[in-house]
Order: sequence, then structure tokens, then C-alpha cells
Amino acid sequence: MYKIVVDRSHALVSLTAAGLITDEELAAAAGELHKRIRSLGTRAGQHVTLYDLSELQVVSSSVLEGFGRYFTDPAYRPIWARRAALVTRSPMVTFQMGAVRGETVALNVFNDRAQAIGWLLATDEPNAAAA
Repeated sequence: MYKIVVDRSHALVSLTAAGLITDEELAAAAGELHKRIRSLGTRAGQHVTLYDLSELQVVSSSVLEGFGRYFTDPAYRPIWARRAALVTRSPMVTFQMGAVRGETVALNVFNDRAQAIGWLLATDEPNAAAA
């Protein structure tokens, strides 16, 4: 199960996923997410994205790899977020996103949603250390 919310006043796109997710659901969520990002018009690519996976159960390695591809595939470069924060309590997800972190402009992993949102909306350097 996933939910996507767009806060246009902050150019904040939030995806929350819970339970188990399949490769097919990941593809559907990614398609919907990209549609919502593009709905920002000229702000797409200048927006920030929150991925709240704190209620996501352990996922397959193929889902984790697929999730990582959406951060690194050059086809999505025009809509990559200025900053992206991922909220998770899973060491496996944290480890997988560590590999992606070096390839994106500013991706940080948090275990607290409020801290992640604070970092996303902060005006300091985009690669400031995460909690």
C-alpha cells in the first residue's frame, strides 16, 4: 500500500509505503510519483521528496534494487528532487540506499519523519549530515 501527497506550497512530494510491496506495486507507485512530480510544472526538479518507508515490512532484494534504479536512471534526471529524504527503520533498506546516496545530488536516510522533513525544508547546504 502506498500514498502520495503533494504539498505545492513547499514543493514537497511525499510518498508513504506500508506493509509488503511487490515489484508490480513499486512500478505503479513510481509511475504515480513521477506523474505527481511532473504536475509541479516548472518546479519539477527543484522540489524535495520524502520517502517514508518506516512502516514497510522487509522487502525483496529485487524491490530494493528497483527502488534504487529510480534514483539513478538518467531517464528520470529532469525530475530528480533537489533533496530526497528516506525514512526507514530497516538496516537492509538503509544499506541499499547507501549505494544510491553517492549517485544523487542529495539523498539522506533518517529514522525519524520530522527530522527528515526538517532537513528537506532547510535552506542550508543540501548535503548536510543526516541523523
